[in-house]
Amino acid sequence: MSEIKTEDVIDIEEGGDDQERGIGSFKNIIPPNVRMFMADLLGSKEKFTEKDLTPEYQNLLKEIASKNVNKGSIDYEDYGIKSINQPLYKNITDARYNLKTLLGKAKVEVDKEGNLLIKDSFDFNDKKDVKSLKDLKLALQDIYGAFTGTSESTAGVGGLYSAIRQGAKYLGSGPGEGAPIEINLGKLKDAAI
Repeated sequence: MSEIKTEDVIDIEEGGDDQERGIGSFKNIIPPNVRMFMADLLGSKEKFTEKDLTPEYQNLLKEIASKNVNKGSIDYEDYGIKSINQPLYKNITDARYNLKTLLGKAKVEVDKEGNLLIKDSFDFNDKKDVKSLKDLKLALQDIYGAFTGTSESTAGVGGLYSAIRQGAKYLGSGPGEGAPIEINLGKLKDAAI
């Protein structure tokens, strides 16, 4: 049997490259909005930070946020994408769409060190609780109506995204109940405005 030598031991420091291994590596494959949606459905309240975004997403978000810092917020139209009539597969491969459905309307501020910050919580402002079988029946009808595009309360124009978003109304976190989002995008002075 061979001995383990100290040079054979891999030392992973706190906050080091461990984010690129294991579950942290999903950020390179699965879009951030999908990861947060799944985490929310599973009841996670873990804070979402800049470490959960790839450099591509960080740079794009910094561009969007820096243009809206004087307003103090980002709104849905600020992401620069019209996604309502696009197929889900096309939207989900667009970084602007993924940020739009991760954050929606979010607070933009600059801290005393000059860092550009995004603050939000991952929740659904139209949350409805299912408390009875009657509520469940109405929820399922609503989700089906969203899929077919026949529901008046549909988020979208029908199809898979509309059904998923409508289902989140019943399964996701309500206003202020979701995981906090606190993204530090670095110095505002370094942003390309």
